[in-house]
Amino acid sequence: MKVCIDPGHGGSDPGACGNGLKEKDITLVVAVKVRDYLTAAGCEVIMTRETDNDVGYAGDSAAEELQDRCDISNNFGADVFVSIHCNSFGDPGPSGTETIYSDGSVRGERLANCIQTQLVGLGGLVNRGLKVTPLYVTKHTDAPAVLTELAFISNPDDAEKLADQDWQDKFARAIARGVTDYDT
Repeated sequence: MKVCIDPGHGGSDPGACGNGLKEKDITLVVAVKVRDYLTAAGCEVIMTRETDNDVGYAGDSAAEELQDRCDISNNFGADVFVSIHCNSFGDPGPSGTETIYSDGSVRGERLANCIQTQLVGLGGLVNRGLKVTPLYVTKHTDAPAVLTELAFISNPDDAEKLADQDWQDKFARAIARGVTDYDT
């Protein structure tokens, strides 16, 4: 199976920030681990970025940056696309994990369910469930695509997990298991 892993944000775009953390840093660490687990499981993996850089060109619009991510997946001929993110809210109360797919994508919903089931199975995370939201990367990739929100960077308890190396590994293993569950 060919998998495209997209660590959200990066380079000039830090993503959400909270509790001393930057989303772009957390997503990259987790994504590299997902890549390694999937490669060990026999998958062929490409990443939209492997360092803290912009995926497109400096000065690109947000849409151009997102399209560059989709183009990497589409040109690779990926069987699945997984974008990894951290959620945030203005109030520190909300917490938990959720996985998003595009409306009408039966395979996207199945992939989202496989990943969400594994993330919730870690314990210690509120299950915010599957969400249907028209996100650029889930709409413009040829492969079934999901965007997973690991946890809330704005919530102190969730942020503690996001910063913890053991939890980063748990998140990565869960995503990788979700992808391989989808393939069976």
